[in-house]
Order: sequence, then structure tokens, then C-alpha cells
Amino acid sequence: MRLKFIIKLCISFLSASFSLLSLAAEPQLNGMAVHIDLGKEQFIGALYCSTLSDAPDKLLASNQPMRMELKIIAPDGIATRRFSRWWIEGMAINNSAALLTEQADNMVKFDAMFKGRFVNNDEVSFSYEPGKGVNISVNDVFLGNIAGDKFFGMLLRTWIGKVPLSSDYKDGILKSGKVSEELKSRFAKIKPSQARIAEVATWSKLKSPAELAAEKEKEKEAKEAAVLAAKASSASTSSVADNAAKLAAQKAEQAKAEAAKLAAQKAAVEAAPSADDEDEKPALTAQTLLARQFYVSDQLKKIYGNVRYPKKALERNQTGSVRIAIVIDRKGNILKTSIAQASDFESLNDAAADAVSKSGPFAALPEAISGTTFEFTAPLKFTLQQ
Repeated sequence: MRLKFIIKLCISFLSASFSLLSLAAEPQLNGMAVHIDLGKEQFIGALYCSTLSDAPDKLLASNQPMRMELKIIAPDGIATRRFSRWWIEGMAINNSAALLTEQADNMVKFDAMFKGRFVNNDEVSFSYEPGKGVNISVNDVFLGNIAGDKFFGMLLRTWIGKVPLSSDYKDGILKSGKVSEELKSRFAKIKPSQARIAEVATWSKLKSPAELAAEKEKEKEAKEAAVLAAKASSASTSSVADNAAKLAAQKAEQAKAEAAKLAAQKAAVEAAPSADDEDEKPALTAQTLLARQFYVSDQLKKIYGNVRYPKKALERNQTGSVRIAIVIDRKGNILKTSIAQASDFESLNDAAADAVSKSGPFAALPEAISGTTFEFTAPLKFTLQQ
């Protein structure tokens, strides 16, 4: 009788232990923060980990289930071009050239998943499980998986790496569970409408900019084939020419179909109202992505070499982070600068702007980067260790 009691006790203890282990393995809220760009709130981000920590290196080195959730709070939404730029720049600064090259195709795949403009109340989720890669979803609509155990770390370094896009954001998601109830409550209330969920569900049926470009190229080839066939038809009345004429007619019909398909696709992608010209996102390839990342990385090194800590700020123990948005022409000349995120001290803001000004003109844009202008941001952190 006593033996049965001991066995039951052991079973109960083991069951409780396994339950506790199971709970411990579930990702918990590590931290939460608001991302600000150009003086406006863009999204609230949250990081969930199986083991809480305030040490970025420890989190990046750990191979544990983790999840990042971003809830859009920008009233006008966020253009996917701007969203992509944040990740491209963050990855470029905080990852090695070898890793960027290795993961270039995955970065292109990641970028292509987002087919429309993010709107207020959208929920973007990146869920990582060791051995199974990263699942990406928007409003609980699964968009795709990126296999392997390296990509999530690249995403995470954008926000908690050595040079994060925002030091304030980094500090916020490294709270080791100590998050204000007010921010948690605000985060919990953000939810997409059913109509928006249904709209995002159509993204999988839409084509990416790269796919649209490929279709346009096919359309061009079809038209060229039609022209050649027409020339062959006019040059001869033989049966061969007749066959060529028939082929030309078929090609012309295909070209019309391709053109109609392309027009319908463009109409679907552009159906949502555009708040700015950033909605025109160019097709991203591994080559163009790496060109952008390496270019930004090189220019930032130049800027960092010109940073000078203001004497008065040092004397007063003033620290802070500043992010400067920079627009250049193809020759590298600075066309415009603005403060995307300011510190609490004007002297630090001025020092950051001065470092950018002294660094111009930048290197000319490589051919792989298209467009008449190019925009990137420079995150600068002023700490007393400098």
C-alpha cells in the first residue's frame, strides 16, 4: 500500500515537472518598445523568448524558440519599400559580408512575401523554432517559411545588434520581462479587422515585383517574336511563310494575354490607396540587395569616422542615440538630410548631422542600384565609452 502511494507520488511529481518544463519552453514576453521614424511612431514591437534575458549577445547565441511581433500604429500605414529598407540596412550593419552573401536569396524571399502596404493595426510575426526555420505571417495569415537556423539571428541583430537602428528600441525589447503594463495594454488592443485579414490572405495570389518584371520581359519577347514572324510573312508567300504567319498570330495573342494579365496584376497590387511614392517598390534580386547592403555599410563607416562627441555633452555626461535620414543622387552628392530619430540633447543631434555633412559627397552609386536617388539612414550612438 505504501509502495503504491510512493509510486503515485513520484508520477505526480514527474507530471508536474514535465508541465513546468513545457511552460518554461513556451516563449515569454522579453521586452516591448515603440519604433519611431521621422518623428512619428511606426510600430510597437515585442520579443518573446523561452529564456528571458537583457543580454543581446546571450540571446543571439542561444538556440531557443523565439518570436518577434510588430503591430503597426502609423496612422497612414507603412510602405513596404520603407519596411524593407529598415531590415536591409539593419542587416548590412550588424552581419558579416560572408553571412549576407550566404543568406542573400533568403533575404530576397523574405522581402517578396510582403505584397501590399502595411496599414494601421496590422500584426506582423516572425516565429523561429530551432531546426524548422522562421515562419512569417501577417494578421495570422501564413506567408511562408525561411529554412535554417541563421536567418532569425540576422533579423534580430537589426534591432539588438552592435549598431541597432534604434538604441531606445533595443533597450525596450531587452527588459527581461519588465515591461510596463500601460504599453502591454496598448499592444494587446491592436487588432486587424476581418476585412483586412481577408485582404492579406490574397497576398499569396499576387506576384512579387520580381515576378512582375519577369512577366514584362516575357511580354517583350513575345512582341519581338511577333514582329519577326510578320517580317517572315511579308518576305515570302510559301508554306513556310504561312506557318510563320500563323506562329506570329499565336505569339501576338499570347502577348495580348500577357499584357492583360500584367495590367490586372498591377491593378491588384496598386488597389490600396498610396500615401507616398515609397509604395513603388523596385524588384529586389540577390545582386541588387547585396549591392545596397554593401554600399550602405561602406558609407556608414565613413560617417562613423567623422563623429565627434561634443565637449559640453561629455562634461555633462549626456548620452543618446540619433538616426539621420540621407538622400543622395547617383554621384553621391547629398540632396537632403533629416533627423529620423532624435536624442534628448540638441548638441548630440547637431554632432550627428555634422558627421553626415562632413562625410559627403559619398561614393557614386553602383549600377546594381537603380533610381536617380537613393535613401539610407545612419544610426549613431553617443555613449561615454567613446
